[in-house]
Amino acid sequence: MRRRQAVRALILSEDEACVLLLRMQRPDRSGDFWLLPGGGIKPEEERLDALRREVWEETGLTVPGEPRLLWRRVHRFGRGLEEHVDVTEQHEDIYLVRARRFEPTARHNPEQSEVGIFHEFRWWTLPALRAATGDQFAPRALPRLVARLVANGPPAQPISLRE
Repeated sequence: MRRRQAVRALILSEDEACVLLLRMQRPDRSGDFWLLPGGGIKPEEERLDALRREVWEETGLTVPGEPRLLWRRVHRFGRGLEEHVDVTEQHEDIYLVRARRFEPTARHNPEQSEVGIFHEFRWWTLPALRAATGDQFAPRALPRLVARLVANGPPAQPISLRE
């Protein structure tokens, strides 16, 4: 099993409390799911530098201000999860990024392998997240986590998520 360090951004619009998500093909190609922009940390790269790079590459946004660490997530993905065949255990730090709503673009993404698996950008309102019964999110509890964030503000300390 491989271990991977990664960062993700919960991009929350300043004006409407909308969250920007990417629709991506599942690693096992069994369908799509919605996830937060972000990705792997390169060797010798600082976490916030990786966050800024990944958000720029995947959305075209220059991350404003100082992102705040919200959640830490550990999850596994890949083929043969039960047998641990070609499985990656990913450790993610998920940061809050507040930004004006913008038109996202993937044209800055240098990874051609990612171009075909990202299918759509969407700004989700909290009611739309709550009502999304046929959609899958990563993390799975994202609608509940966003609702808690909007209602209560960021947690005093990062929250650990296990999936």
